[in-house]
Amino acid sequence: MNTRLFQNHFVRKILPLDPVWSFVTLNSEDEKQKEYKMLVPSCWESNPELASYKGKAIYSKKITFGGNIRLVFKGVSHTAYVYLDKEQIAYHYNAYTEFSVVLKDVPYGEHLLEVKVDNSFHEESALHVSNDYYSYGGITRPVVLEQLDDMFIKNIHFIPFMKNNKWHATIRTVISNLSDEEKNVSLEIKVGEEHRVSFKERKLNPDGETILEDTFEFSSAISYSLDNPKLYTMTGTLLHNNESVDDLIDRVGFREIKVNGKDILLNGEKIIIKGVNRHEDYAEFGCAIPIEAMYRDIEIIKSLGANCVRTSHYPNDERFLDLCDEYGILVWEEAHARGLNEEQMKHKNFNQQSADCIQEMIENHINHPSIFVWGILNECVSNTEFGRTCYAKQFELIKSLDPSRPVSFAALSTFIGSELCLDLVDIVSYNIYPGWYHDTPVKDYLKTLKDFVNSTGGAGKPLLISEIGAGAVYGFRSNNMEKWTEEYQRHILDEQITSILSDEDLSGVIIWQYADCRVDRGWFHVRPKSQNNKGLVDIYRREKLAYSKVKEIFHSYK
Repeated sequence: MNTRLFQNHFVRKILPLDPVWSFVTLNSEDEKQKEYKMLVPSCWESNPELASYKGKAIYSKKITFGGNIRLVFKGVSHTAYVYLDKEQIAYHYNAYTEFSVVLKDVPYGEHLLEVKVDNSFHEESALHVSNDYYSYGGITRPVVLEQLDDMFIKNIHFIPFMKNNKWHATIRTVISNLSDEEKNVSLEIKVGEEHRVSFKERKLNPDGETILEDTFEFSSAISYSLDNPKLYTMTGTLLHNNESVDDLIDRVGFREIKVNGKDILLNGEKIIIKGVNRHEDYAEFGCAIPIEAMYRDIEIIKSLGANCVRTSHYPNDERFLDLCDEYGILVWEEAHARGLNEEQMKHKNFNQQSADCIQEMIENHINHPSIFVWGILNECVSNTEFGRTCYAKQFELIKSLDPSRPVSFAALSTFIGSELCLDLVDIVSYNIYPGWYHDTPVKDYLKTLKDFVNSTGGAGKPLLISEIGAGAVYGFRSNNMEKWTEEYQRHILDEQITSILSDEDLSGVIIWQYADCRVDRGWFHVRPKSQNNKGLVDIYRREKLAYSKVKEIFHSYK
């Protein structure tokens, strides 16, 4: 199965996995209940008998292999225990980030691989809680089995920057050595067809990891822009005794994101954000969206005239990020957390689970040129001293992992007047809903917001409206302009988006939201059909009246 839009390896061997796994639900005592067959990847809710199943289940498969093995899970929702021949080899929490396990010297033969998955809101879960989106269950993203040499490339991180009107890049790589001997290696890196750089004759620590880092000039590189999203294939080849022992392939772009006063700059030019928030949720597939449906979303979003997607409220499948790279769509990628109160943020696992999510998000997605900002903690408690310590700690971690991108968080509008964290961000972002949750005229509300921001540590920074919108149930139409009608949603979005894009003090808008999505059953009383219905299209991607209005506005603002 392709886990990216391009091949990741030619030297490293990938062992194919049959997509049909054995599957059995478990009760609270981990006793087996009913057996099924299940596709991987998929959400178990795709099975009609499990459409609302919250709980535990075991996936199992017999696979023949041996030697040094790397087992990669792109996403398991949301708690996973991995076993090989009945022995636990891995544990992971969070549905939206990749994890892997390396096994040395596995005897060749048939082995039993099992994954116990739990999507319940159990007491160890700080981030997956009853929420305004649905926590699906299952192995929801691809699984990869790799055959390794004793030495392999763990990652290659590529950070481009402009210096003296020429493109440069800092390349940092981690090389693993599974043997108990010191090894001499070289790493050759090709960026496109014309750029070749290398790390010559480096010693690898025995039974450990070695970091290689240097800065290189790429004088003839073509810039990555939204109109010309030029991508380069970056191939790293590890050489030992002049033989290729491993490789790693990724795609990169030469672009620089900076903040200058109230402006967001892409390669030195001001950009105005015209975006949509998007959940990984599709009527037929839940969050396990096939590449064909991702492509459809990209084409619809591009046709809308949007230039940005916010991955609300968690890291996205890398194949979707690959498509954004390909199409020149900016991405606000966000670590997993939404609407947590102070008590929830004091959960014993909150700090560690948040840090793990941030680490895994940046570790795996740092090379995507489309990502222009890292976000955290949507509408959480940023108006208390304790909340501020959480925001500060997470931003510090992000900057230590990637100092090249701005950071932000989507602040709750009810904290206007009490917000404490705007000095911590590079871009100030607010979620506001005039015309939906209150009747304040949009321009009046924007003035109140700007006056407050300018009285805080957010003064002089870009101000982005990270959520705005109104709900509409698809097909519910009335000339009386009632809430939940398509006509009312169109009317309110017209006023909202026009007011924002005509305001020179603002850096743009990200509409809530692109498509309707399923919500947890505890939200039924405020979400008709148990869906968040603020989408411009419904969960099947059928256009509401607001879609054409937003398309008209977005295309009129260049």
